[in-house]
Amino acid sequence: MLQKARGVAMGLALILAPAGCSDDGDSGGGDGGGAGGGAADAPFAPSQPAQAIPSKLVAPKGWKGMEPSVRDGAEARKFCEQAAQWGCAGLTAFATTRYLMLESGGETDADFTLLAYDSVESAKAGMKTMVAENHEGDPGTIKPLTIDVGADETDAYAKDGKFTVAALRVGTVVALVIGESLPKEHDLRSFATTQVQRITTAATGKNPDA
Repeated sequence: MLQKARGVAMGLALILAPAGCSDDGDSGGGDGGGAGGGAADAPFAPSQPAQAIPSKLVAPKGWKGMEPSVRDGAEARKFCEQAAQWGCAGLTAFATTRYLMLESGGETDADFTLLAYDSVESAKAGMKTMVAENHEGDPGTIKPLTIDVGADETDAYAKDGKFTVAALRVGTVVALVIGESLPKEHDLRSFATTQVQRITTAATGKNPDA
């Protein structure tokens, strides 16, 4: 299911015109500790998903960020349903992007997918569906990880010694971060932290890139 998630995310990024702008030593699953209280518990306004998805501006040195793709409303739900792997009930927006490590020849990257929902309840259901889909397949190839990045819910793991994955819920938003061959200085934790921080900042009405 991991390759399917990456394929869906990048398929959307390539199909859609832009709408606007690891820690391998950890073990065990975990809850991030609850950063989603307050502003993040309210549904995102139309402009906020584009602000919350990681932008080209904040790609780490030595990395190239792709232009994010963002769709909302009925169009977002349509693509979600076509992907047939995430909870689409209550979905209000769908965003994707990718970072590529320049010196890796395309072998090292980080994919970001963001799903905004109309309520915390819908987001919790979406998170449950995402986690179930992520873990479908051979459980013997999955190593649980604990990463505390301040999300309301976190499910992280390493797979096949190459991929690291984190599903994150912050209030009404669910995010998926998938890293391939990430280096120690830019591991799953660092990218997941960036994603959570951008969600919480956007939820307060501020632009994370301002």
